[in-house]
Amino acid sequence: MSRTTTTRSARSTARTEPAPAPGSRQDRTGGEQAPLRPSGGAPRHAAEGGAAAVAALAAMAVAGYLALRALGGDGSAPLTQLVPAVISLALGGKIDLTADVAPKAGAGGGMLDMLGGGGGLSLGVAGQVWAMPLMLSFLGAAVLGWCFFRPLRRRRRPAPALLIARTGGALGVTAVIAPVMASLARGSLSLPQSVSEKLGKGGGSGGGLGKLTGGEGIPSVDFTTDIVLTGFLAVLEVALVIGLGCVAARRTSLPGPVALSRARLKWNPVTSTLTGIFTTLCTLALFLALLAGAAAATGRDQAAKAAGALLLAAPNLISGVLTSGLGASWQAGMERRQPEGGGMMGGMGGGAGGLGAAAGSGAGAGAKQVDVSGRAVAGLPLWLIGLTLLVCLLVYAGYRTAARTPARTAREETDALLGRHLEIALRAGVAVGLCVVVLGLVSQVSVGIGFSLMGNEMGGMDAGLDGSVRLPALTGFVLAGLTCYAGSRLHTVRAGGQRQVRPRPRTGS
Repeated sequence: MSRTTTTRSARSTARTEPAPAPGSRQDRTGGEQAPLRPSGGAPRHAAEGGAAAVAALAAMAVAGYLALRALGGDGSAPLTQLVPAVISLALGGKIDLTADVAPKAGAGGGMLDMLGGGGGLSLGVAGQVWAMPLMLSFLGAAVLGWCFFRPLRRRRRPAPALLIARTGGALGVTAVIAPVMASLARGSLSLPQSVSEKLGKGGGSGGGLGKLTGGEGIPSVDFTTDIVLTGFLAVLEVALVIGLGCVAARRTSLPGPVALSRARLKWNPVTSTLTGIFTTLCTLALFLALLAGAAAATGRDQAAKAAGALLLAAPNLISGVLTSGLGASWQAGMERRQPEGGGMMGGMGGGAGGLGAAAGSGAGAGAKQVDVSGRAVAGLPLWLIGLTLLVCLLVYAGYRTAARTPARTAREETDALLGRHLEIALRAGVAVGLCVVVLGLVSQVSVGIGFSLMGNEMGGMDAGLDGSVRLPALTGFVLAGLTCYAGSRLHTVRAGGQRQVRPRPRTGS
């Protein structure tokens, strides 16, 4: 039998094969899979949405526990208090610090003794910490998205009301559990001896806080979280993750109005590609953290600290490196607060050199800043490493986005304002610019602490990690547009070359 006869026979067989049964789905090889399961009722979807939220918070709690245990946090406060505090930070909340410093009787003739310190006069300490451990945030978002969208893959397309019930279950459970977890984030944090002495003495019992307390240090501070703010931000972030998943999720089944919406059809290729790239980077960092944890099991303390740091802030490091390649200037600094002038309290603060001196390395310490973006790693500037990595990732993003973007029909090509490659480049530029803004904001760190006496602030300290946002966002938009355009062109050239070299079937016997 000739090859022509065989080919025609195969085609006729394919035409005569029965169509897939209603409610079933074909796999990529053309074989029919098992029939899709029923989508279920509203109570089931609400319960599954709530279970997804519980799983996300549980993953954050496990990762936070392991990270704090590796960093030795159990020596400062019980982990049952620290883990909820770290989760509150990962959800965007703040931690409030408070302490009351009362001098001991006759403790070196401190000024509080002169004012009757034994009679209840004390120095108030108040501060705030804002820092998002993005690895916990990433794990929570990844687990929530997986548990929320993945079970829908093998089911029939749900009605819009069922998706609303599923979303309501996730939001409702989050609105209950997040405030409860934030309420557990309160306790007393023991400060390391070096930090306590530096805050208490300011480089010596005769300077800074030591002049007021007779050289006594601050052994511990009390910490609490804003329950209402943490709960609100948690609900908002869950809603954002679900909304982004409705646009970016690929292997799932969504209601018709959502699956066929203009926003999903236009933005799904680029959002799914960028989400996959960032997920891959964070997963690699998580794998490195697990390797460091395995090395720490052999008794290596540095490996344990590295594992704990990666489990908390690996995405912060990734975003810092990538945005440095876009021109972001990351500055780590510390600045003293000047005491409020006027009256006896201002004179005491000035005579003590300001309590902000206690935060410095001496009585004359001022503002200090370190340019993190200008640091070198393995002899290469950090910005060059970030730029090189970004170019490679964005070219790949353009290639994958072009592969996932459906081909236009002749009418769509005629009515389109932009060409296919320009449209992909524009969407990628907008998406990358927004991502740079978000990552630049959530990667910043802010720590502030102040000292007050009789209602007057006597000084303090402000420290943190700040980075620019506007210039990197603009640079990211331009760079993503150029590189994704090149990646889209590369996909077209490669796909055209594969069609040209594909052998044609022989017509002879």
